[in-house]
Amino acid sequence: MKSLTSILTLIVSAGAVVAEQAAPVCMDGKILEICVRNGKTTTTDKNERPTHWQPCTHSSLYLHFPANSNNSYSYQLHESTEDSPWPPVVVTYRPKDSAIWITGNDMHVDIQLYFSSATEGTADVAWHEEEVSWYVENATFHLNTANVTSGYVAMPQEEETDGAIQSVDDGLSELVRELENHTYTGAVEKLYQKRLLSVLPQIMEGGDVNTVITKANGTTALHNACGLSHVEIVQWLVDHGADLDAKTAKGASVDDCVGGPNAKAIRAILLKARNRK
Repeated sequence: MKSLTSILTLIVSAGAVVAEQAAPVCMDGKILEICVRNGKTTTTDKNERPTHWQPCTHSSLYLHFPANSNNSYSYQLHESTEDSPWPPVVVTYRPKDSAIWITGNDMHVDIQLYFSSATEGTADVAWHEEEVSWYVENATFHLNTANVTSGYVAMPQEEETDGAIQSVDDGLSELVRELENHTYTGAVEKLYQKRLLSVLPQIMEGGDVNTVITKANGTTALHNACGLSHVEIVQWLVDHGADLDAKTAKGASVDDCVGGPNAKAIRAILLKARNRK
């Protein structure tokens, strides 16, 4: 499976330990990232018992639940075209079972969540498509609250044999589109926006997440995302290895650039990331 654009069926792995932390009753306005690369995986004929587990080499699975979605939303996958239209997939969260279904286009995905805290835990995934089933066990996940206005699904991508991921998207393309369509009024905000739009597409195509932006005073994408007070982009960059200790040409740290209405949330993201080291 080079590109996994499908949907999943529930698997409760024998070795999984259910955490005592209760699952949230609502996913509205939240972004769920399942880091499948931290788990183990196997592929079988459809509905066969999974065996021969091995380390997973896929990028993360992202689900954006829009506000007021009542735990369910539709999303049109990018693979759909006018010549080959696909019906939208439907993402549904079931708080009673701590589970998520993704259904549509003859594919079914089931995600079982085990919360160790209100925002983190482990996940098992069963992905059934045509005659093939793909399983991931003991992946890690984290849940972030954000101002998400539209639903989104970013499917995992498999690494090439040399270890390079085909496309380092993981939801970044959607964030770039939102950034392109957002109208900022302040001169400084417009500058941050311009810088991010110059560097994020490069990162998405496999460029270094810590690339120093040309003619931008030695700043990185993380500096500018913090300055723009853009929580989702900051979170994406941090999750993908952005240097938390990067300095500008004048010695300004990432923390020095934090500001705007989401400063508190961004400082919390940076602190949490440093504590994980």
